[in-house]
Amino acid sequence: MISQLVANKSVNYLKKFGIIVIIIGSLGSHLVHNTPLNSPIFPHLFARFTALTGMGSQWRMFSVVDRFSWRIEIVAIHDNKTTEILPIFADEEKGFFEKQFMDFREGKLHQNLFVYPDARYHYSDYLCRKYQNETNSIKAIRYDFFWRQILPPQQAAIRKQYLTEEFSDLGKLGEYQCKN
Repeated sequence: MISQLVANKSVNYLKKFGIIVIIIGSLGSHLVHNTPLNSPIFPHLFARFTALTGMGSQWRMFSVVDRFSWRIEIVAIHDNKTTEILPIFADEEKGFFEKQFMDFREGKLHQNLFVYPDARYHYSDYLCRKYQNETNSIKAIRYDFFWRQILPPQQAAIRKQYLTEEFSDLGKLGEYQCKN
C-alpha cells in the first residue's frame, strides 16, 4: 500500500515536471521568435524545441501578401546524366476530407524546403532511398525554384489577369548527393 502511494507521488511529480517543461519551452520559443535575443544558445535550443513539439510553423494569416507566386520542382539526377522530375506524395492515398476540401501538405512541404536547407538535405536522403533502382540509380537530388509575378490591382485590371504568363526559373536551391 505504501509503495503504491510512493509510486503515485513519483508519477505525479513526473507529470508536473513535464508540464513545467512544456510551459517553459513554449514561452521560451515565443520569446525567442518575437524578441531580438543576442545569445547564440537560446535561439538554437528553442528552435529545436518548437520543431520537436510542432509549434514552429510559420503563420502568415495577417501578413502582407506576396507579390509573386512560386513553386519548387524536385529533380532526380541519374548516373547516366538524365534528369527526372519526382512526384510529391505520388503513392499516398488521400482521405475523403483531403480529396473534397483541402490539402495543405504539399504547400507546407514546399514552404519548409524553401526556408530550411537542413530539410532539403534530409528530404533528399529520403528521396534517394525511395526512388533508387538497379537499372538507373540516382546520383543526386536538385531543387529548382520557379516564380511568377502577381500583378498589382491596377495592372491586373488593364490586362484582365492577375498573374504573369510564365514561371521564370529563379535558380537552384541546391543539389544534394545521394549516399549510396
